[in-house]
Amino acid sequence: MRFDHCCLLIIITALLAGSNAMSKSDHRAAESAAAPKVRVQIQIVADSSNALEADLTVPVGTPARDLMDRLFKMNYVDFRHRFVNGIAGFIIATGEKKFWQLEVDGKASEVGIAEIKITQPVRIRWVITAFE
Repeated sequence: MRFDHCCLLIIITALLAGSNAMSKSDHRAAESAAAPKVRVQIQIVADSSNALEADLTVPVGTPARDLMDRLFKMNYVDFRHRFVNGIAGFIIATGEKKFWQLEVDGKASEVGIAEIKITQPVRIRWVITAFE
């Protein structure tokens, strides 16, 4: 009899643990849905005839590089993903004197995409630009 109570206690404990894990997951999903969101406009300009645009809302605090990687296939020159050489299939060939210029709200960004967290409505623009 004692053994049966012990097994029953283990089963109930396991069920409660599973129930709590589900409710935590549900709670996180509800928080994410209720989290404040902001508008993000993204423009990719490879040249005068090749451009892409995205207009969406994302939760406040979304890392901009994560968003870019999800929306567009990003290619990087280095393994640390610090220097972009391709976005959405528009690749800058090695040796070309061009780079992807990042603009935030109409101004050249002073930081890389990995350092930007989206906390307010923002316009992100990438343009292939020649070295000067």
